[in-house]
Amino acid sequence: MKNQIITLSLLMMLFSPIGRADNPPTLSILQVLQLSAKNSPQLSASVLRELAAKKSVDIARSPYFPSVSFGAIDSTGFPASSNSLDVGGLMQSPYRSGYGAGFVAQQTIWDFGRTSHTVAAAQYQTQLEHENTKITEYQIKTLALKTYYECADYRTQESIWGKLSHESSIITKQAINFVDTGQVSIVDKYLAESETEETYTAQAFFKERLKDATKTLATIMNVPENSFTCPMLPHTNVGLPDFSIDMHENPMIKRIAANIKIAEEQLKSEKADFYPKIVADASVGSMQDSRVVDKQAYAVGVGIVLPLFDVASSGKIKRDELLLSGQEQEMSAGQQQVAEQNATYDETINAYSVRLTHLKRELKLANLAFRTAKQRYFSLQGNLIDLREAYRNLVQVQSEIIDTQAQILQASGEKALFNGADI
Repeated sequence: MKNQIITLSLLMMLFSPIGRADNPPTLSILQVLQLSAKNSPQLSASVLRELAAKKSVDIARSPYFPSVSFGAIDSTGFPASSNSLDVGGLMQSPYRSGYGAGFVAQQTIWDFGRTSHTVAAAQYQTQLEHENTKITEYQIKTLALKTYYECADYRTQESIWGKLSHESSIITKQAINFVDTGQVSIVDKYLAESETEETYTAQAFFKERLKDATKTLATIMNVPENSFTCPMLPHTNVGLPDFSIDMHENPMIKRIAANIKIAEEQLKSEKADFYPKIVADASVGSMQDSRVVDKQAYAVGVGIVLPLFDVASSGKIKRDELLLSGQEQEMSAGQQQVAEQNATYDETINAYSVRLTHLKRELKLANLAFRTAKQRYFSLQGNLIDLREAYRNLVQVQSEIIDTQAQILQASGEKALFNGADI
């Protein structure tokens, strides 16, 4: 109920006229993931397949219940020559004469595990479809998460370059003033203007990338493009919990485990075909007349079927044994794949975390170098080349910090989703 209220409030916020026209809300990563899953037709189709698989469990249980049918027949001529009409019970009796009609009930009393194993296999098939749904959800959310952080990266880069272009325009204005007064060479004017134009180019570039990423993210969430904005990167990690790694919670591992259970139950079911089967048959009805014996309105019988030789069943058992062995090997391969992918995520997170620590130190030095070079140039104690180099160094460090933050957040989120986190 709490999640439904949160989702409803979010949708009202997204689609209200004020939210669209004035100040579109800034979405968190959790809101993006929830909307991308909620509004995905692909995920809805997967859920419907899961519901259909649940109905298969009821179908598999049907042998536990009797089957009842109604039949009617009328025959003449040579007695007992109309059995091919597939009418059972009293109506099939060779002692019947003329017309006959009635109900027939059949019930399996004991099948030595055939039905129970079939039901278990159907239940594990439902679990398999559930894990397929989780994998579909993982794929959708991973794409949404990646696009979200790209969008946040581009917005942050555009904002940073906007501030840098303002700083560059101040430097350019001062350089032009020095040129006009003859204090520096005209080359300073061209260099400063070139640097300013470069910042405008970068800002325009990231603005266009932000526009495309926002459009893509809106398509993934299936919401209007102007109904939200992406956040700045320093705030995008809010709401992502720290998940411990449990390999068995990975949906791909759980899907393989379900396949193993299905193979085991199918093998048990095939082996059960070598055991006897006890069935009961009962019918009630009426007939026009009877031959040889007295006419009765009911018939009841219990029978046992004992298989002695069945080449097909033997072949199915050998086939299912091989399939089960293959599924067990696939589990080992899947566990290795999951471990390798987690190691890759850890490597990315650790490496970029170390890089971010050093970049923050670089940023302090770059800011100090830029302020010193700017002060020296504005007081005519330094040259524009030094200021330009300090400016470019500051730009590079700030841009790398933004990209590094995005890489850490994206890898952390993907790792959580990969290991079955319900976010």
